[in-house]
Amino acid sequence: MASTLAKYDLDLKLAELKINGYTMFEDLVSAEKIDRLHDAFMPLLDAVKDRSDPIESGDRREGEGRLQNVNRFTVEVPWQSPFSDPEIYENPVILEILERYWGTSDFVMVLYSSNNPYPGSEYQYWHRDMPLIGGLQKCPIFGVKFPLVDTNEENGSFEVLPGTQLLNYPEYEGRYDDIIRSGEFPKHRLNMKRGTFWFQDVRPFHRGTPNRSDHARPELVICYSLPWYKDRRHVELTQKNFDALSERGKKLLANCWIVG
Repeated sequence: MASTLAKYDLDLKLAELKINGYTMFEDLVSAEKIDRLHDAFMPLLDAVKDRSDPIESGDRREGEGRLQNVNRFTVEVPWQSPFSDPEIYENPVILEILERYWGTSDFVMVLYSSNNPYPGSEYQYWHRDMPLIGGLQKCPIFGVKFPLVDTNEENGSFEVLPGTQLLNYPEYEGRYDDIIRSGEFPKHRLNMKRGTFWFQDVRPFHRGTPNRSDHARPELVICYSLPWYKDRRHVELTQKNFDALSERGKKLLANCWIVG
């Protein structure tokens, strides 16, 4: 664990997270492991794509998700190998950064999902993943995202507007997308090689971009939150899955749904 943490300047990464609203960790997981995740994930994604249903449907083990907008699909990740690898959800760098940000180890994993643009997808609108809650300096929920292919401007890498996590102008509410699309703002394109993970305060404005390549650009996301923050979705585990977790894993997944 110590050697993994020593790879990164965690004080600097925490500052980036607080100031920009996101930070990136290159080579957090090997490209070979990401390739195995990719090979296991694509049949799930293809099953959702074949249905192209705007209402979430399907079996999570075989492809549960929905059409989000043109050629962009949400897929819920099943708790099975290789996705249930502790190096992914219980990674010491992930846990250390969250502990430093929140000042506690009392947080839970609330979501394992994905955003997946196929060729022909278009821009998402600029958006936040949660509304601003008055009086909160710290974000109560974080997305930890990792692409399963190298991402670039051809295959639709994410775009972020740094430092907008506390932006709150009532006169602009409902108009931010038009304003950002029309004006000059310091947008940052997240072009990443596979094995890179990016931590996202879910409040800064961001958007998916068009995929003009000949392949899908799958990206998985795990969300962690403080216990009081309630998310409408849950990670689903069997009792056998849950019993096999480490003690830290059981605490992280204390809010999971036991199924099957």
